[in-house]
Amino acid sequence: MQKIDRERLFGVRHTSEYENASSKYIFTPLSRALSLIIVRTPATPNQVTIFWGLLMIASSILLMFGDRTLNTIGGIGWVIAYALDYTDGDIARYKDMRSRRGGFQDRVNHRTTYPLLMFCAGFGVWYGGSSGFLNISIDSAIYLILGFTAGLGMVSIVDLGANYNSCCPETALERDEGSAAVEGKHFKNQKLFRLIMNLNPLTFTNMKILLPIFAVLGLMDVFVIFYGIFYPMAAFGRYVMLYRMVPGVVKKG
Repeated sequence: MQKIDRERLFGVRHTSEYENASSKYIFTPLSRALSLIIVRTPATPNQVTIFWGLLMIASSILLMFGDRTLNTIGGIGWVIAYALDYTDGDIARYKDMRSRRGGFQDRVNHRTTYPLLMFCAGFGVWYGGSSGFLNISIDSAIYLILGFTAGLGMVSIVDLGANYNSCCPETALERDEGSAAVEGKHFKNQKLFRLIMNLNPLTFTNMKILLPIFAVLGLMDVFVIFYGIFYPMAAFGRYVMLYRMVPGVVKKG
């Protein structure tokens, strides 16, 4: 069997003190195991990127049928696909096959699959005929709306930081720091902030772990309601914060 230089394969990964528990203890070990398998194959990093994007799409479609078993398979598929998202960078560096096309495809994947995930989850609850939550009668069409708002909120959360960096390159946020670069820099107690981010169900890594758990428990209606409400709220909060950080007047040099 081909011997792999693990230090070369994994040693250049970007790590952050704000890395949450699901990323550190689930996605990183899983992705490293997958990297060790994939690096021994002829697969290119761009092919890996395309594959995990397609896996996210397929896993999302499984959520549309309102079936607990298919929901669980779809949730697990999303966990594997997101772990593969970690691996393409490893493979690209190890095989010296880095390209801008890979980065472009990565961004396209996230901006198409995130809203698809949430819309399909909402559609599945609607299709499955769920019309009640905590014994409160709810029009099932509401889940379609909540699936849409959850997906829109996710894309907005992703893109608001990129939009800020485009407008204010002189004070650009660290692209890979996520909430740490936006909300975290305004949090005085950094230890408490890191604890909150570990437990925060709105962080994307935590959400992806919760997806198959909610599916197994048959609580996809709760999943859609929660994220359909709180992702748009989180996106709006980030918008307000970043809007206030943008200079109102550009000084002439």
